[in-house]
Amino acid sequence: MGQDDRQELDEERLKLVLEAADLDLWENDLVSGEVTRRAARVFGELGYSGDETARLIDDLFSLVHPDDLPVLKSALQQHMEGVTPHYRCEFRLRTKTGAWVWYANHGKIVDSGDGVRGRRLIGVSFNIDERKQSEERVRDQQRLLAESESRYRELLSNLRTGIVVHGPDTSIAYSNARAHELLGLSEDEIRGKLAPDRTWRFVDEQGAPLPLAHYPVNRVLASGQAIESQVLGVIQRGGAPVWLLVSAFPEFKGDGALKQVVVNFDDITPRKHAEQEIHQLAFYDSLTGLPNRRMLMDRLHEALAASARSQRYGAVLFIDMDNFKAINDVLGHSVGDLMLVEAAARIGHCLREADMVARLGGDEFVVLVAAVQGDAGMAAQRIALIAEKIRTSLSAPYQLLGHERHSSPSIGVAMFLGGGQGNADTVIRQADMAMYKAKDAGRNTFRFFSAAMQLAVESRAALEADLRLAIGLGQLQLHYQVQVDARQNVLGAEALVRWRHPVRGLVSPLQFIPIAEESSLILEIGNWVLDTACAQLARWQDKPALRHLTLAVNVSARQFRQADFVDMLRAIVERHPCDVSRLKLELTESMVLSDVAEVVHKMESLQALGLSLSMDDFGTGYSSLAYLKKLPLAQIKIDQSFVRDITTDAADAVMVKTIIDLARNFHLEVIAEGVETVEQLEFLRAHGCAMYQGFLFGKPQPVEAFEEQLATRGAVVPA
Repeated sequence: MGQDDRQELDEERLKLVLEAADLDLWENDLVSGEVTRRAARVFGELGYSGDETARLIDDLFSLVHPDDLPVLKSALQQHMEGVTPHYRCEFRLRTKTGAWVWYANHGKIVDSGDGVRGRRLIGVSFNIDERKQSEERVRDQQRLLAESESRYRELLSNLRTGIVVHGPDTSIAYSNARAHELLGLSEDEIRGKLAPDRTWRFVDEQGAPLPLAHYPVNRVLASGQAIESQVLGVIQRGGAPVWLLVSAFPEFKGDGALKQVVVNFDDITPRKHAEQEIHQLAFYDSLTGLPNRRMLMDRLHEALAASARSQRYGAVLFIDMDNFKAINDVLGHSVGDLMLVEAAARIGHCLREADMVARLGGDEFVVLVAAVQGDAGMAAQRIALIAEKIRTSLSAPYQLLGHERHSSPSIGVAMFLGGGQGNADTVIRQADMAMYKAKDAGRNTFRFFSAAMQLAVESRAALEADLRLAIGLGQLQLHYQVQVDARQNVLGAEALVRWRHPVRGLVSPLQFIPIAEESSLILEIGNWVLDTACAQLARWQDKPALRHLTLAVNVSARQFRQADFVDMLRAIVERHPCDVSRLKLELTESMVLSDVAEVVHKMESLQALGLSLSMDDFGTGYSSLAYLKKLPLAQIKIDQSFVRDITTDAADAVMVKTIIDLARNFHLEVIAEGVETVEQLEFLRAHGCAMYQGFLFGKPQPVEAFEEQLATRGAVVPA
């Protein structure tokens, strides 16, 4: 299931939950004063049209009964000031016909979970008119008590509202059948019990034991006033709490002495569960159960404010799983979802209790480290330890549906101190840019954002603007790096694009290729490279000493995925008649494994043109023998990252030997790139690799210098 489908499902679940619980969700922005979600259902029940609702939404108090308005404002103010943990109030609203209907509001200022209050008040409204009428009937029956005690008790026993009558010493004088059911106790177990009795197991809304002073009867005895809308839970023998909405009021004798305290309560367990699910859907990711972007931004706003007060550093870590799309596409969304759930759990295990991890969507996670002790240097070191711990954990193998899968993260880190780095959006954006820097560094690593990086971003934008003009101005050129066999006979070359800027000079491919790949420029540059390479092959074909040379050309993923790529290449070959068998296209592993069936079809079409195909950077991705045997490859290239340390690193040596054996078993040519020392050459030759490329044999050069090198080969190649 994709992210859009999951969001749509969440919205439908939220709607069903609200309808099932007869709740109307509303939300106010406490900073702007804007009503960001209207309680449209309530206005509809009151008989108001949509246009009338729009006009009334800014003057809600005009609908409230004058006697209830002070109570409502007081309840709202107490919660805004932090006096009460929740905003709860019952009041009458005027219908369009002038009648009065009772409603209740339950709401809360969304906070961060650490006591710092947020900026939004979110809650639900629901109709309680029937309950109020029921309570009025209870009071009427109480007034009839003197006339008929038996009739009164019979009526109370049949009410769906629980009734408990306490004497002045809190002992229970009467309870009805509904009270026994909701409290989970029989009449004999309840009768005569006092408030402090250990029989009761009441909890507050956070699930903590309810203090004795907060028991409804004790609150009435302490204040002498009625209380309404207290929510508490009763832990019955089964374990899960039954949630009650409680009201209590005192009754006095003729001489003013307290006669009794009447407590009545209704079961709101379904409504409580609905509120919890509403909160879950609004602020948490449905796949992983992590907080979503909405809650993350709330917490980050608060963390910035707290950082300004405490002058402690905090950080945001932006995490992107490397090559996750390839895993998702090849193995299916169900496996991808399992990996995301596992990744979420691993990140959580790396964090302190005060830290937070959220999922933004897809394979993107964000960690908020709210406060770190120490100066900038010490804080950075501690955050680096967290980042490395996460990187190590996410890089470990995943056991999914009985198979081992691999992935790794690229992590960007943005530190903040108060509002010095701007608002929450700015910090997230900085972490995102740092994450791309980690990807540029080879992935499976982390990088920090800094002022220097910001300058680099601006320089990057200027470089992209210049690159857009480079082809038209003739600034691009191909350099050629020689490829040789075991006897150091020249087999051909790899064509590598270079950019010579009139002001910047020779711009490194490490600078401009990533820019081109992130934009459509890579298509234009890639087509130019293929056209120029084929033109060069055509020229070499007319020279007997050079017509045997092969020419390898890298193809970008975006270029290869173009629907007309085969037709475009066919047109280039027709434009520059040459021996197409001398042209070799180098494809990357991630490109090949993204959609195997489609890729195989396109590779076969390219092969039909007469050219050959090589897998570049072999061993750096998610190689699979099951897929490799399906691909019409002629060659695999050992990545220079393995060749570099083959004489000093046992793991790299084993990897290289394994790749060579694999190529031999699949009857494929194998070539090693990045060969720079005689020791590396001897190792490769000893283990069966017979084709090489690297500085040991020659650096990439313009075509004139390359051809001159071939003419004087004995002087530039070691014996």
